[in-house]
Formats: sequence, structure tokens, C-alpha cells
Amino acid sequence: MKAETSSSAAVGALREAGLRKTAQRLAVLNILNSADSPLTANDIFLRLGSPQKINRVTVYRILSSFTRKGMIREFESRRGIHYYERANAFSPSHPHFICRACGRMICMTSFVLSGPLKKMIDQQGVSIEHISISGLCRLCRCNNP
Repeated sequence: MKAETSSSAAVGALREAGLRKTAQRLAVLNILNSADSPLTANDIFLRLGSPQKINRVTVYRILSSFTRKGMIREFESRRGIHYYERANAFSPSHPHFICRACGRMICMTSFVLSGPLKKMIDQQGVSIEHISISGLCRLCRCNNP
């Protein structure tokens, strides 16, 4: 995606969410838009780099406002680490694989629940917001036979 296209998409997303356009919000949203996997607040802070005048507290506030407005999804790993990813038509809800050794998170292909699992969920009357699967990623499996 071209920088100008990405930037104009970010401005449009802020406008749709009813948020003011600020350099900090645009910077955080552009990072989330270009990420190929969910990011932590620290990942985002580090990707902002030094020229950006933004502190960690501001990053957390921006992420909180984006979550409240439905622009991003937030989910927590078993280690208590919060991850964030865009929530839009180009990034529908999907399961994640979390490596229990290195903590790496991998986006998985969306699927439709069916069969016994769907029946069990329907009987319980619950609403699923996020599915995560844990195990060992390929690299950790190869390094720990």
C-alpha cells in the first residue's frame, strides 16, 4: 500500500470513528495498518521511532480509544500480554496461534464453527470473541526436539 493511500485510509478511519486527526493517532494507526501480525503496545512504541513525539502513556491512551471505537481488537495472551490488531473489512476476526516457548503470535485463517463444537457453543448460549491456540511454533519445535 502506498504511503499516501495508507495515510488517507487512516484519516478516513479516524473520521468514521469520530476521532480527531492527530499526528500521534495517524502514526499508531499506520503502524497497525501495515502490521502482518498483532502487536503489543511496546512493539508499536518501538516502531514509532525517535522523531515521533509520543510517549508510552499516549500510545496506551490511543490504543484504548481505538478499541472503544471498534477500530482495533485487543486480546490478552495467557502470559498477560495485550495484543492489538486492526478490525476492519480487510482484517476480519480470526483465530491466533501463540507459541508457548517464544510468545510469537501468528494469525490463522478464519473458519466457520460447525459440528459438535458449534452445537456445544449454541447450547451454552455463549458468544465467542476470540479463539487462540497454543503450542510450539515451527522454529521452537525444530530447536527443541
